[in-house]
Amino acid sequence: MDNPTVLFTIPLHRLKVEMQGWFKEILNQKDSELMKSKEGLILDTDQLMEKLGVTRPTLSKWRKEGRIPFIQVGSVVRYDLDKVLEVLENKKRRSK
Repeated sequence: MDNPTVLFTIPLHRLKVEMQGWFKEILNQKDSELMKSKEGLILDTDQLMEKLGVTRPTLSKWRKEGRIPFIQVGSVVRYDLDKVLEVLENKKRRSK
């Protein structure tokens, strides 16, 4: 028996919970592996808030106004730090 088949019964809600846990674990592993993109460091909202010293509402406002670049897949938002800093520096230079 090289590939035995195992059958078992599990309630659907329990299967969903288990699968969500597995997917979350896999995504967290992949997220940490992908934190470094070809362009630069990819940050989540909390990390960017800390780097820039701004609040969550400020970042949200900047996103809505198109002032900073961001990547959004579903409800997940990430920022390429190099691109954000470049845009903010350019805006700072233009306002002088």
